[in-house]
Amino acid sequence: MAQKRRSVFKKESVWKIVGSYIWGKTKLITLNIKLPDHFLDEEVQDGFLVSQKRKEVWAVELDLLTEFDRVCKKYKLRYFADGGTLLGAIRHGGFIPWDDDIDLAMFRDYYDKLCSIALHEFKNPYFFQTEYTDRGSLRGHAQLRNSNTTAILRNSLNCKYKFNQGIFIDIFPMDSVTENQSKFLIQGIKVTFYKWLSRIMSRSTDTYANQSGNIKRDLIMKIFYIFLKTPLKNLFLDYDMYYKMFEDNCTKYNEENTEFISLLSFQFFNKRNFKYRVDYDECFEAKFEFITIPVMNNYERVLNMNFGDWKKFIIGTSDHGTVFFDTEKSYKKYIEDSGASKNGVCK
Repeated sequence: MAQKRRSVFKKESVWKIVGSYIWGKTKLITLNIKLPDHFLDEEVQDGFLVSQKRKEVWAVELDLLTEFDRVCKKYKLRYFADGGTLLGAIRHGGFIPWDDDIDLAMFRDYYDKLCSIALHEFKNPYFFQTEYTDRGSLRGHAQLRNSNTTAILRNSLNCKYKFNQGIFIDIFPMDSVTENQSKFLIQGIKVTFYKWLSRIMSRSTDTYANQSGNIKRDLIMKIFYIFLKTPLKNLFLDYDMYYKMFEDNCTKYNEENTEFISLLSFQFFNKRNFKYRVDYDECFEAKFEFITIPVMNNYERVLNMNFGDWKKFIIGTSDHGTVFFDTEKSYKKYIEDSGASKNGVCK
């Protein structure tokens, strides 16, 4: 079907992305940021072709980041660029051309404060998603989403998960890493175990347990999750208890002024996520596309620990390559059209 070229125009200080020509109608996504002229144009960056569609996803995420930054400044909450977003800010002055998300990190006390005021501050279409605001979405960290858009794992397109699946940015809490190796191992086992149990209790077929690409293995995992859920309920321990145990173990050593911090609720044993606490004492605003983002002063050591030789360009695919994006249509429409069963089980 013929496509109408997208354009950007201003209307009462609100900018809109004009959608593709579908069924004779033009669909609009409203953003509260001003996009520079030609920002959405397809172009080659560092030897990689950045498509118009990827630029549109970036635009939605930058709008989310701007809204997130507004709330953090209002309440004096410190946050930092993390992971690929930190690398992109330093090496590319924005997104890594082949990346499609934004990663942020906060100390746990600031993160908890954010969670306490989020529902009051973020208004539709912005939605602050945690397991407390949107049960079943369990990741162990927060995401700020645009509810008028879609970001669904491709293998979950035929599922009817009820939690918000709009385009998002990730917000990770940083917790203390104990220096006692035995305690660290025990803590890690508990965090991993209770997070796994929480997923079983929150939904019968876990999104993250069904993406191996091996049909036989995924079917076995689905059956395993379904049949294990009932006996766990009979132990008189409900979902909320499992999730609290997960969080309590993540934050177990936060009263200690440890040398290292990490994203324990995300990937406990991944030492690439370990960070020196002192590196986050000071920060500055680094260019990120046409806005800025907070970056720690000693970003080189953080990047070295996370990526190794981060100055070397390795063109590849994003870790989120299995996500289906739509900047024109809400995820709710895909859920309605999925034909999935009412109980949320994938067909």
